Amino acid sequence: MASDRCESGHPPSEWIDHQGGPPMSASSAQILEMLRGLRFLSGVGDEALKTIASVAELREVPADSVIFREGQSNSHIYLVVSGAVALEIRLTGREAKRIQTVGPGELLGWSPVLGQISMTATGRSVGPTRLIAVDGTQLATLCEHDPKFGYEFMKRTAMALATRLSATRLQLLDVYGQQLPAAAPGQEV
Repeated sequence: MASDRCESGHPPSEWIDHQGGPPMSASSAQILEMLRGLRFLSGVGDEALKTIASVAELREVPADSVIFREGQSNSHIYLVVSGAVALEIRLTGREAKRIQTVGPGELLGWSPVLGQISMTATGRSVGPTRLIAVDGTQLATLCEHDPKFGYEFMKRTAMALATRLSATRLQLLDVYGQQLPAAAPGQEV
């Protein structure tokens, strides 16, 4: 039977769902300035950043709070301004396992921008964390309407996913050793 505790030892019932934390009052100009300083968006033109800022909000998340849960839907992607977020996955018959920690300047919660309904991991703040939450549907629309920006954004997203995939693979090797479990029928590895 799977453990009801994450790596930190807290049962899920004691986690606090903040859906990225409550929105803070920050102007689009303040959010734009923060976006300019994020590594993930380095080199992106000001017009695209202004558009992102117009569909974004700043969120403060207390330490050890769940931002999103594996398997649940979420409509926002997040860019970490400060603090850190642990990404955890549940392994069959085992407790949740931290696969990576995402820090300042990085993308978090990519699923909504790719049209994926459910989150593939649980995101939990390691300490007090400040995030920029961007509406995934509106960001996807921006990518479609501005193909140059869309290509660059999706290329950066793919790089973030490659890093997460590699981290997940290493964690699975650590848990299962050289004998990884077989994929479910109809699923590719």
